[in-house]
Amino acid sequence: MKMKMKSIEIDRYIGENNRFRIEEILGEGGMGKVFKAYDTQLQEYVAIKNISKKLNSNRAVVNMFLNEAKTSLQITHKNVIRVRDILFFKDSYYLIMQFIDGIDLKNWMRINPKIELRDAKKMYKLIRPIFEALEHAHRYTIHRDIKPANIMLGKDGNIYLMDFGIATVIKGSKINDVIKERNMTVGTPSYMSPEQERGVRDIDKRTDIYAMGVIYYELLTNQKPSKKDIKLASYFNETVTPELDSLILRMLAFNPEDRYENCIDIIEDMDRVFNGGKLYIKKIETINRNGKINRENFITIPAGYFYRGSGVESKIEVEKPRRKIYLDSYSISIYPVTNIEYLSFLKSNNMNYSEEFENICNTKPNHPIIDVSWDDALLYCDWIGGTLPTEAQWEKASKGSKNRIYPWGNSFEPLYCNIENIIGESVAVNSFKEGISQYGCYQMSGNVWEWCLDDFIDDFYKKRESKNPNPVALTNSDIKVIRGGSYDFVKSSARSSYRYYSKKNHKDNTIGFRIVLKN
Repeated sequence: MKMKMKSIEIDRYIGENNRFRIEEILGEGGMGKVFKAYDTQLQEYVAIKNISKKLNSNRAVVNMFLNEAKTSLQITHKNVIRVRDILFFKDSYYLIMQFIDGIDLKNWMRINPKIELRDAKKMYKLIRPIFEALEHAHRYTIHRDIKPANIMLGKDGNIYLMDFGIATVIKGSKINDVIKERNMTVGTPSYMSPEQERGVRDIDKRTDIYAMGVIYYELLTNQKPSKKDIKLASYFNETVTPELDSLILRMLAFNPEDRYENCIDIIEDMDRVFNGGKLYIKKIETINRNGKINRENFITIPAGYFYRGSGVESKIEVEKPRRKIYLDSYSISIYPVTNIEYLSFLKSNNMNYSEEFENICNTKPNHPIIDVSWDDALLYCDWIGGTLPTEAQWEKASKGSKNRIYPWGNSFEPLYCNIENIIGESVAVNSFKEGISQYGCYQMSGNVWEWCLDDFIDDFYKKRESKNPNPVALTNSDIKVIRGGSYDFVKSSARSSYRYYSKKNHKDNTIGFRIVLKN
C-alpha cells in the first residue's frame, strides 16, 4: 500500500507485518528522508531514516548509514537521540530512532532572531546538556558534524544531539566498523574546524569543540565567526563578559593545541563564569565526624546469596552473566540523602555553598541532594560514619532475595517510580511508596541516579574476582558506577540490574546517593 505526501509517493507501511505506519515526512535531503512513524507493536511514535533508493548501491553511503546505527547504539546518554534498530526491508535500509517532538536549533534561531533575547547565561544553559552529551560520546567517537540542524529542542524542554553518520571511532573504543571511504566530502563547512576543512585525517574531539564554539557564538551574535579574525561576541551582545569572550575564543582557536581538550573543562569554566546554581564547595583535607546517624532511616540487609545481573529480560551485555553471589550483612539508608541533610554537613564543616542552594533547602528540604560529585558523596558518607554502597550491595537492596526485575516485582508499573519525565523533576525521597523494594528502600528506581563505590568496568561481571563474596571493582578509575535511573531517563533503567556510569568529578542535577554504614 502506498500513499502520497508532499507529492512524493512512499510506502504506507515499513517492516514485517506492517509494523511501522508512516505518518508524515519530517525532513528530506540528498541522501534520503526522515519520517515520523507509529510502531504498532510497541505502540509508540518513532523517527525512521532511510537511504534514497538511487543511493542503495553506493557502498560509501551505505557504510555511512550503518556507521550511524553502530555508533548511536553505543552512546546511551539521555541527551543523545538513540538509534533503536536497523531494518533492511524491500531492498532498502532504515534506521529506527527515538522520536522527539520539537524543532532543531537551526529553526529555533530563525524563529528567535533578536539578540537582546539571547542572554549569554540562558544560551549556555540551553546547550549545556549537549556539552555533557559530547563528553560522554567522546569516550567512543568524534561526531564531526556538529551543527544546529543536528541539535533538537524537544517540546518536553530537553535538548538532544543526533546524527552520528560521519562519526570517527576513537582508538580503543568498542565500536568496530567505521566508514572506510575517506575521499568523500563530509561535514558542514560553516561548522568545520580549520583542520577538518583542510582534510586532516587524524582529527580528534577538539574538532567537535570548535563546532560547539561556533554554535554558542552564533546563538549570542546571530552570525558565524570568521576562522581568522574573530570579532568578540561582546561586540554584538552586551551580556557577554570579557571572561566569557576569552572562553569562547579558546573554543574557536585556529590551532587544535590552543583549544579546550575536553568538554568537561568547558563546563567547569562556564559554570564558574555563570555560577550556574551549582554547589560551590571548598576543598578540605579533613572533616569532623560528628554526623548524627538516625538508625530509623537505615535497614539491615541480611547476609546471604542473591542473583546479581540480568537474565533473559535484558540483552545488555554489561549486565551479564546473571550469577549467584554472597554478601555479608550490611545496613543501607532507606532513602537517598536529602538537601537538608547535606546542608547540615556543609554547615558542620564550615564549607561554602550558594545562596541558591540554601533557598532550595528551604523549599525542597526532603528532595534528594543533587549536583554532588562522587568525591563529595564519599566525603559526606565519611562524615556520617559510612561509605557508598558497592554495586552489589545496591542491587541486592533493590531487587531483594526474590530477585525481582524491579524493586516492587517483575512487571513495570509506570506509577511506581518517577521516570521518563512523568513529573519532569525530582520529588521528595519518601514519595512513590508503592515502588519500595522488598527490604523497604525507597526510590531505587527513578527520581535520581545514585553513586556507587565501584569503578565502572563493562565486563566486570565476567571476571573471576566478580565471583568472590562481597565483590567490589576498585581500579582508581575516574569512571564510577551510578544506579537506579532518574526522573528523565528511559524506563529500562528502572530495572534493578541496570548499570550506568559517570565521571567521578561530574556534578549533575540527576545524580545523588545513599549510604551504607561501616561496621
